Amino acid sequence: DPSPSSAFYPRKLFGAASAADSEAARQALWESITALVEEGRVADAYKRVIAEPDEQCLVRLMQTTGPAPKHLDAESNSRLIRRLIHILQSTQNEHCGVIFPWLSTAVKVKIHFTASQLEDLSSALEPLTAEPGSTGDEAKMLITAIGSLRR
Repeated sequence: DPSPSSAFYPRKLFGAASAADSEAARQALWESITALVEEGRVADAYKRVIAEPDEQCLVRLMQTTGPAPKHLDAESNSRLIRRLIHILQSTQNEHCGVIFPWLSTAVKVKIHFTASQLEDLSSALEPLTAEPGSTGDEAKMLITAIGSLRR
């Protein structure tokens, strides 16, 4: 029984989707997210995009809605915080202009953060404090705000 990695099956049949397929899928996802937002179903839009691995769509939705943690239930906020931690750890300061206002609002409206989320978020923000200008300053302010939640 030949496996997908055997010589009988060309790699392209079982490999990653082509760039065109990936872009088409991203566009279809974005259109479905946009439709939910236009229907006033912001929470459903976030639930949908949080479940997807595409970070660009998540960041794009955050840009579209602005900080909206009050629209999300506790589970969605928790999952979103985990995704934001991952994005901060993997992309460094690329999306700080979108993520920082979200986190700041989440702290202000007192969404529930687990102890591990607070610790992981502080750890993800710490390297950003060395960035010049507003990125470093905002990272420091967020770490201070997060620290106050630990008490």
